[in-house]
Amino acid sequence: MSECTLHSPERQAPAGGSAALFDEAPDCRLPVTVSSGPYVEELPVGNLSVGEIRRRFRDRFDLDPRSQAVLDGHDVGDEAVVQPGQALMSTRRAGEKGHVP
Repeated sequence: MSECTLHSPERQAPAGGSAALFDEAPDCRLPVTVSSGPYVEELPVGNLSVGEIRRRFRDRFDLDPRSQAVLDGHDVGDEAVVQPGQALMSTRRAGEKGHVP
């Protein structure tokens, strides 16, 4: 089964004039690939810290607070700033299941 996404020719701003999360993004909010386990999404979170992204999306991606953040293949801490176009992944390393540090 194929899915098709319909695009409307005009996008209306939400009531109150504030931009919605997925509206056309200014340069500072270009898409970042965020993934955890089976969940993968392109989100407008460029120039936010890893910690802020983890706090905002912990329920949506079912993030384990002890998981390791990996930015473009390199382990990073919560203070790292994610640039537009990068890939952020939250992972638990093999052999860590049930391990208490």
